[in-house]
Amino acid sequence: MSPLPLPRMVRYTTRRLLLLVPVALGAAVITFVLLLLLPGDPAIALLGQEASGPEIARFRNLLGLDRPVPIQLGLYLWRMARGDFGRSITLDAPVLRLILSTLPATLELAIFSITLAVVGGIPLGLLAARRRGTAVDTTTMLLAQLGVSMPVFWLGVLLILLFAVKLNWLPSFGRGAPLVAALVSGNAGLIMDSLRHLILPGFTLAFFNLALLSRLTRWALLEVLEEDYVRTARAKGQRERIVLYRHALRNALLPIVTIVGLQFGNALGGAVVTETIFGWPGMGRLVVQAIGQRDFPVVQGAVLVLALLFSLFNVLVDLTYAFIDPRIRYG
Repeated sequence: MSPLPLPRMVRYTTRRLLLLVPVALGAAVITFVLLLLLPGDPAIALLGQEASGPEIARFRNLLGLDRPVPIQLGLYLWRMARGDFGRSITLDAPVLRLILSTLPATLELAIFSITLAVVGGIPLGLLAARRRGTAVDTTTMLLAQLGVSMPVFWLGVLLILLFAVKLNWLPSFGRGAPLVAALVSGNAGLIMDSLRHLILPGFTLAFFNLALLSRLTRWALLEVLEEDYVRTARAKGQRERIVLYRHALRNALLPIVTIVGLQFGNALGGAVVTETIFGWPGMGRLVVQAIGQRDFPVVQGAVLVLALLFSLFNVLVDLTYAFIDPRIRYG
């Protein structure tokens, strides 16, 4: 029997998608309250200390800041429910248009970094598990410890100093051609330009996730390798490579896939720091600028979109569980 009966999977997916409604509501309310608690008056921050009282009063009225907080929150939620994210105060443009124009760059960076983390972290964890107790295992875990301990901004600065300033191999600022568009076009020059701009910010964002995945893969494999069915497979004379990849790794994938899903959300959030360091024109950089300028509609809209993306990716991760482990059924 298939582990994924279609009607049951559809019902499960529908329920999970419906749960995105309270997630969006909670993210919107929390963001609204946190921005409200920021010190200082947004009107004064935008107009400057030299602005007169009547100017500040008119601006507060324009933003709706002179209304009671419950009314402000209610109007904000009503606009969000209708898909109206408002207009940017400083850029004088629809917030949704600003988000949609910067979101592809953030997704490109996040997906590239997660790909690097998976391609590098899982093989390192496999290698450490196979060579448990050896110098290879010790070295790999020391590098992993370094990766989870090093701050992203510090690593980014070091990479810029080495590869952009000292060696002049890679650009330190900006984004090249969109990678998907470059791949579709088949133009080798565009592809190389895109990758050259992606490598430094992508590796900076991936380093922590790569280290975490290598440690988790090692731990999960060592747990599975102690199971009876692994010992049985070895007793039957199967080669160690087959035991490791066909029996052990597949059963160790569930926690790894879970962490990959969570780290994708962290990559979207971590892109705020990385995009600022490398001048990457994504949504994270847009949010940092909006916070500094007290452009609340942009911050609220961006946080809501990021929360929904994180939730959608976790739904996708949950749906992959039954493909990995046939014993899992959707209730």
